[in-house]
Amino acid sequence: MGKNPSIDLLKGVLILLVMAGHAMELAHAQHVALWIGSGFRMPLMIGISGYLLNIDRLRSEPGEHFFGRYGERMLLPWLVAMVAYLAIGGWSLSWHMPIDLLLRPPFHLWYIPVLFFLILIARAVPLPPIGLLAIGVPFSLAIMYGFGPHHGAIGHGLLSPDSRYLRYPIYFFFGMLVAERGLPTRYLGVALLTAALGMGWWARLEHDPHILAFVPARLLMCLGLIALLPHFARLRLSFAPVNHIGRDSLFFYLWHPLVMALVMATGIGVAAMLALSVPILFALGRLSAGHARLRRWIGSVPPIRPRIDEPPLEPAPQPA
Repeated sequence: MGKNPSIDLLKGVLILLVMAGHAMELAHAQHVALWIGSGFRMPLMIGISGYLLNIDRLRSEPGEHFFGRYGERMLLPWLVAMVAYLAIGGWSLSWHMPIDLLLRPPFHLWYIPVLFFLILIARAVPLPPIGLLAIGVPFSLAIMYGFGPHHGAIGHGLLSPDSRYLRYPIYFFFGMLVAERGLPTRYLGVALLTAALGMGWWARLEHDPHILAFVPARLLMCLGLIALLPHFARLRLSFAPVNHIGRDSLFFYLWHPLVMALVMATGIGVAAMLALSVPILFALGRLSAGHARLRRWIGSVPPIRPRIDEPPLEPAPQPA
């Protein structure tokens, strides 16, 4: 699926919400907005990735092209970020560290291997999105009811994966299904109402937790929002700075904790730290855009080339 300004805008808003949520967590803030945001940010990001996936290209391209493309776009920047955070954190080396980092990634770095795992499943299992969704739903529900709103390793052994590997298939494959089948206009109100009811129910669970209610509330909220993606895409909304953040979402996601920590080390408040971190990341992404090798290593996007319109054709000579 091609680029869409509304989807880029939505991704940019979600990245800003992720940064705001992490800033509020640093300040130990308790607010219903933080709770609601934590409920839909990453499921919606995963759902958008499924919605944007070109399944025909994914399954038809040779393996070396597939791994080369995703290795350069996703895995290499993730690995560089992983090494940087581990070096800063002073982690000790061990023979099983690669297994630990792949199956149970620390910090916010779980998102890239989980997303790549879901892409691998979509490529390897030759089923339409509805079939993939049918397979993924039982795993996702089992993990959601087992862990509630939290996450952790599934088991205690060396090969025990992070629960998020199996929590998010329902959102990813539902995004693929929505891209394939769309949402008829007559169901737009149903999707809006479903998302609103789920969000209201989820908001109430912040101070009145009920383990059995977490799953249906979050599913109503997140699946309702994902179902709205085709209609949101048709709006063709755009706000240049936020759209750029959406296009550069991998760079912002990987490096925002480091930039926020460095800014916060100056002693300024959390709000000022967040306000400064966004333009700093924006500037760093733009500065790296012109350097292809650096761009590949840190995950920033290339500069947008201005469209060069063809010169108008000369009028044909008229007969005398």
